[in-house]
Amino acid sequence: MSHWWTQQQLKSKRPETRLLAVERLGAENNAQAVPTLTEVATDLNRDVRVAAIKALGETGNEEAVTPLVLALNDLDPEVREAAVLALQRIGDPQALEPLISTLQDTHEAVRWRAAKALEVLGWQPTGDAERVWRALALRDLCGAVKLGAAAVEPLLHLLQDRNFAHRRAVVEVLVQTDDARIVEPLILSLKDSDPHVRVAAADALNHLREPRAVQPLALCLRDKDHLVRAAAATALGKIGDAGALGALTRALEDRNWSVRKATVEALGKLGDSRAVEPLVALLTDADHDVREAAVSALGQLGDAQSLEWLVVSLADPQTNVRKAAAAALQKIDEQWERSEGAQRAIPALESAAQQKDYWVRHAAGYVLETIRNAPLSAPPRVSSSDTAHYKRLGAFDALLEALQDYDRDFRHAAAEALGRIGDLRSVDPLVAVLSDEDIWVRQSAAEALAALGWQPVSSPGNPFPDVGLEPASTSKMDSWGKAS
Repeated sequence: MSHWWTQQQLKSKRPETRLLAVERLGAENNAQAVPTLTEVATDLNRDVRVAAIKALGETGNEEAVTPLVLALNDLDPEVREAAVLALQRIGDPQALEPLISTLQDTHEAVRWRAAKALEVLGWQPTGDAERVWRALALRDLCGAVKLGAAAVEPLLHLLQDRNFAHRRAVVEVLVQTDDARIVEPLILSLKDSDPHVRVAAADALNHLREPRAVQPLALCLRDKDHLVRAAAATALGKIGDAGALGALTRALEDRNWSVRKATVEALGKLGDSRAVEPLVALLTDADHDVREAAVSALGQLGDAQSLEWLVVSLADPQTNVRKAAAAALQKIDEQWERSEGAQRAIPALESAAQQKDYWVRHAAGYVLETIRNAPLSAPPRVSSSDTAHYKRLGAFDALLEALQDYDRDFRHAAAEALGRIGDLRSVDPLVAVLSDEDIWVRQSAAEALAALGWQPVSSPGNPFPDVGLEPASTSKMDSWGKAS
């Protein structure tokens, strides 16, 4: 009566009723239930199929192997995973070949279960191809890559995995193969539905420096995700193809600062002087990282037409931008202060000298003084072995020594002179003078340090209480204590 009732329940239209009937059959652990469970293993409901497959595995009967092998092709990965576990439980050798094929399943959990089942059954791969599939199934992508060319096709196959994290991991490891077969699939991955995969693909093509990727990467500069756009710009800079100039120039107007920064850096690497004018426009960007990158890129390009704007950037509110501008100017022209560009920059510097920001005023004033004091004609270059060179070095050392003179007037004058010279090597000696016994010497040292851009970060408020100086803003400080 009980068996008859179970059979009737298996015909119910309600999946819940059929599921209870299957679980009852499984609990009986009866080999005679195999034919019935085999039929139910194709039920329309996924949960009913899974229950039937588990029950078939519980029987331990060899007759259950055939329907379980068929279940390895089920459309639902949970059903396939249940079939693998059931075959492992039965342990019949005839399941080996189907389980080996399951190492290539599209679902990562099914592949992993198949590898573990084969491990339990004592299977060992017989060639590199099988070794690769086992390594991939066990999530050992690096181990698979070490097997060489045999790993390429299996890895490309896994680019179809439904899990974006798995696809991204495959893209990241593919680049280690340096195999020509990976280029086109990586280019296709630039259109992946997930932005993480698209970023990984752009990074991989960045490493490969593949010219075929230039146009697809240029299209990625319009991607809806800013991380993808930035990665594409970086890759285009690394590839260095002049054909990307137009797309990169347009990307300078991107609304995201990180994309603009990556684009600026890419243009610097292209080495095309046509990028100078659009890069100059970025020297007034709202983001200081973008401005710093633009300054450095212009230094890389080395075009004299950017001198005027680089000189103006010496009065930028951001310390790192000013430092980058000084470095860029030295790359382009070691005697930039005598250039026509420096002369053209004077009106902008004079305007900057009137700004409220202390560091802008100070920097602009210093640059103006440098330009105005420069000889109209460049003097002959002096080698480091020239006597005058050593005299200048000696004068600097003499001023440092004078900071310790017994006469307070000498100490006062030395501190003031060092502030005018602007050599950062005098910072530490001047800091020591802040504890001088004479208030006027202390004030002179404090003013010199302020001119050098120094301010102790750890002391809030007025860092020089004994000398009555107004401290610079501490809103954003760098390691030197300069306002940024």
